[in-house]
Amino acid sequence: MDISLILGGWVAAGLTIFLFSFLYKDNPFFKATEHLYLGAGMGWVFQTVLFQTWIPKVWEPLTKQGDWTVLIPTVLGLTLVTQFFPRISWLSRYGFTFIMGYGSGLVIPLTISTDLLKQIGGTMAPFMVSEVTRGNILSLVNGAIIAVGFICVLFYFFFSVEHKGAVKKASNIGIYFLMLYFGAAFGNTVMGRFSLLYGRFDDLYKYSAPKYFYATHIILAVMVLYFIVDHFRTRKPSIEEEAA
Repeated sequence: MDISLILGGWVAAGLTIFLFSFLYKDNPFFKATEHLYLGAGMGWVFQTVLFQTWIPKVWEPLTKQGDWTVLIPTVLGLTLVTQFFPRISWLSRYGFTFIMGYGSGLVIPLTISTDLLKQIGGTMAPFMVSEVTRGNILSLVNGAIIAVGFICVLFYFFFSVEHKGAVKKASNIGIYFLMLYFGAAFGNTVMGRFSLLYGRFDDLYKYSAPKYFYATHIILAVMVLYFIVDHFRTRKPSIEEEAA
């Protein structure tokens, strides 16, 4: 087997066990892995910004095409760094102002299109003539439940009218629909986290094979031995031991 694959298996198993070791207590192995993760992440972000933003969108248009207009957004972007220098931190306001204004102009129409218009269209779709004529009863029932939930949730967030009478009943029904949504979203998040955990356990099982020279077993045994030695080395003597 290629030595690079074996070495990669040892590194992957070691880093995984080092990260999980924080469940017991903070230790140098976890700190080293944490710093390595953050350093690798920052390095990846730096090269992404350099090769996908600065070079193709700033350097090449400026040097090869002679487009000096790219300096305007570049300078505005660089003003954000001035917030780390108190004397000239006021310059960062111009960059933030441009980002907030330009970003709002992009996000607001997109939000109206996706979160509002598509939501209304999706709610009305089951009641279209084409769907009704097909005689799909389950589709109509499902559409009716979604429409009722959608309207009741809107009533819950409608604060211009006092919540009493029919409005209060509708808003109370909207609370149940919101709880169903939050529960489903939380369950989906938990399932996603468990899938990541299963993936790490599967890798640890994979690297415990003889072809990887029992990497998982050896590293785990070394970690346990380290914690045992560290426990007795840092253990505070009891009052009886100090008196003796």
